[in-house]
Amino acid sequence: MSGILSGKEIKWQIKNGDIEISPFDPELVNPASVDLRLGEMVRMYETNNSGRGALGRVALDCRTEPMTHLFEMNPTGFVLQPGELYLMHTVERVFSNRFVPVLDGKSSIGRLGICVHLTAGYGDPGFNGQYTLEVTTVYPVRVYPRMRFCQMRFHTIEGEVQQYTGNYTGGAAMGPVASRCWKQFQ
Repeated sequence: MSGILSGKEIKWQIKNGDIEISPFDPELVNPASVDLRLGEMVRMYETNNSGRGALGRVALDCRTEPMTHLFEMNPTGFVLQPGELYLMHTVERVFSNRFVPVLDGKSSIGRLGICVHLTAGYGDPGFNGQYTLEVTTVYPVRVYPRMRFCQMRFHTIEGEVQQYTGNYTGGAAMGPVASRCWKQFQ
């Protein structure tokens, strides 16, 4: 039978080596999840002349590697603006070859109108890296590097476990990583 690990079990599995969180702070463990903090780097897509979208913005093309701007947040904070997509990342690197990590927004962040991820909150066993966050907001909101921003829960798996071997490994598993959708067209 599958389920979600309790906070106590998360700590045990970290001690046992079946979950790695680096850096790990036991104070960030909740009753059924662990808080993850917001990393310092932000990536945003550049516009190009490939075609205009519905709002007069330049459209991203799924067949083309996107151009991006990468910058570091100032310690005094960064204001998220409505209508923008910010690729951000967790401070923590997370790895488990036994459990399924699932990323969720913290309720205190959601209540500010911030969406921590659009669709990619699910991790696979064997993924080893920081999690890229697809951040949007309803209102302008100032956020700060290293603040508690999201939380991760761990699910057990029934059946044979297969390890992740996708597009986001090695260096592509650290920092805010742009879409690699274009690779499927090669």
